[in-house]
Amino acid sequence: MSRYTGATITFLLLAVAVASMTGCCMKRDLVLLEDKIDRMGADQKQMQDAVARLDTLLASDSEASLQLRAEVRSAIGDLLTQFQAMQANMQDLQEKVSFLTESGGARVSVAKPFIMPDSVDTTAGMPVIPGIDCQELYDESFINIRRGQYEEAIVGFNDYLKYCGAEDKADNARFWIGESYYSMERFKEAISEFDLLLRDYSGSEKRAGALYKIARSYEELGQKNDAQDTFQRLVDEYPGTLEAEQAKEKLKEYQ
Repeated sequence: MSRYTGATITFLLLAVAVASMTGCCMKRDLVLLEDKIDRMGADQKQMQDAVARLDTLLASDSEASLQLRAEVRSAIGDLLTQFQAMQANMQDLQEKVSFLTESGGARVSVAKPFIMPDSVDTTAGMPVIPGIDCQELYDESFINIRRGQYEEAIVGFNDYLKYCGAEDKADNARFWIGESYYSMERFKEAISEFDLLLRDYSGSEKRAGALYKIARSYEELGQKNDAQDTFQRLVDEYPGTLEAEQAKEKLKEYQ
């Protein structure tokens, strides 16, 4: 963050005001002000680049880091708000310097302040959908699951599938919708969602997990034969997975 605080900017403004009243504002002082404005703009540009790099690094993390990523996004938003306030102060300072320059007869070109963008672009390489940030939508929906806010998570993931269905996390979104229904003990709806994942995403890493939750949902509904058949399918199709090992233990209960 820039080392020039609001107090520093206020001091500069007071200095300019005093200089104007005393008639002592010299060309060299205005050049120094111009140089400070330039450096503040450069500092803000460096912060913008750092924020962009940080978000790129976070975007490559595993799903377990999504809550941290969302918290960092919130912090980035706070930083942008502070930068925009600083920009307004810089523009006010520029106007006062320009007025003193013109009224004093000495003309000094004052650099325009660096303009902070409204937001940092964190969707590089993703389809541009007006009004939709796919990664943010996914992150917020995932965090809602961790908070136990399953209805909100279902709405968010359904929106993700609607607007961002071509993204590589679409199968995960479908899985977490099923998981949300399962957590709310709405087992028939959970089975429907997991079945959609199996139907639409043949290469998904979530398929074994979906089969396990389908079998468990059948158990909860009292459909023991369907549960046993699904556990066996899981063992046959995805041997060596954690879910297959869990299914083997469950099948022992049916012997």
